[in-house]
Amino acid sequence: MTCMTNDANVMGGGVAVFQLPEGKMLSFFGLVPRGSALDIPNGVLGVLFYIYVFIRCNVRDSKLILLDSRVNAVICTLAMASSLFLARKLYMIKEICVGCFGSDAEEKG
Repeated sequence: MTCMTNDANVMGGGVAVFQLPEGKMLSFFGLVPRGSALDIPNGVLGVLFYIYVFIRCNVRDSKLILLDSRVNAVICTLAMASSLFLARKLYMIKEICVGCFGSDAEEKG
């Protein structure tokens, strides 16, 4: 889930969300060191996910491991789990952003 609005008029605006430790989930969960080159924001992870989806939908080379249906199931499950995790965090801090939930429903729908 990526909040793309910085408009302060939209129920909190999402600005505080970018400042949370969860805004960089790879370091938040200890998968990469905080501050390293791989400590990228969730928005970049989302872009990488959609690039993966685009490639998966448009490349039909069965030799690529990333195109395997089991790998796809794991990647998509992790994407959905991260969206649910971030949605729960937004609810907990009362920083519900209509833009976040609207775009997330559009993405998963």
